[in-house]
Amino acid sequence: MHVFVNIVPQAQLDWAKLSSLIEELANQNFAATTLNLQLPTEQSLTAEQQAQAASWHLSVNDLNLPSTPHNYLLNLRETDHVLPGALQQWDQLATQHPGSPISLSAFETTQDLDEQISTYLAEHDSSATQLTFQNLTSATPTTPTERQMTLWARQSYSIQTDLQSVGRLTQRIRPTGLLLPVTLLDHDLPLVSIAQAFHVLQLSQDVLRLHVPTIQRQVWAEATPVEWLDELQHIDVQSLGVMWQPVFTEYFQRQLNTLLDTAGKKNLSAANHVQLLSRIKELITPPTKVWSRLGLLRMVSPQMAHRLFY
Repeated sequence: MHVFVNIVPQAQLDWAKLSSLIEELANQNFAATTLNLQLPTEQSLTAEQQAQAASWHLSVNDLNLPSTPHNYLLNLRETDHVLPGALQQWDQLATQHPGSPISLSAFETTQDLDEQISTYLAEHDSSATQLTFQNLTSATPTTPTERQMTLWARQSYSIQTDLQSVGRLTQRIRPTGLLLPVTLLDHDLPLVSIAQAFHVLQLSQDVLRLHVPTIQRQVWAEATPVEWLDELQHIDVQSLGVMWQPVFTEYFQRQLNTLLDTAGKKNLSAANHVQLLSRIKELITPPTKVWSRLGLLRMVSPQMAHRLFY
């Protein structure tokens, strides 16, 4: 397995966070990795940053991916994190099941990582994998590093063939945090896009889902809701296959409701808040019928209403 790690800024590039991510990737001790920083046209690196990037073997805007077997694309934001042992786990899975996209579960960057790991381990304390691990080891992890490494021992995965499951689309069509086989990419589509991930999904026979988180990220709908809506609208529903059109249409409407919830809870700028709400208002489809008691009462005669409810 060779991983092409393509890093994109969440907004204006945060150099300190990029440095942390590069260090985390270097600490993986996984040689089969290529690093690239994909900058938008309005951003550039200083001379000092260019020199540092060269020392990291980090290319800039070099998007030439060799289409050979066992090559995977992983898009990340510079605000993301990669947990210890992640690439080894991905490599083991890709070796057993080559050519399938890999969906990565993740911890949130908005919450303390060690607290999330401790909670995760506590919630899975009675699982078969956990009990097996306890039988093989006598020591209980007491430090954040030990707890991170302990996650590796809990790892499991599933082979999912229900590709058109609306409930699982969020795991499968996002711009970052997926391992996509390079041989399935459409080079006419942006590498970092829902459209690219959706294209790969439609060509796949199955999706591999890693259950234990190996990365830390923030959901696009919460971190950058306007950009997330842009991504959703880039999908041309009419160009999809007949079986995929209703699937994405339902998913799209669900995501609009998610964005409405985000707009109500997150501290968005006034401009972004107004833009988001106005666009959602034009796009959202109301339910065809509201089957409430009041709704039915308005639709039937008083005599029928009495028979139904009294």
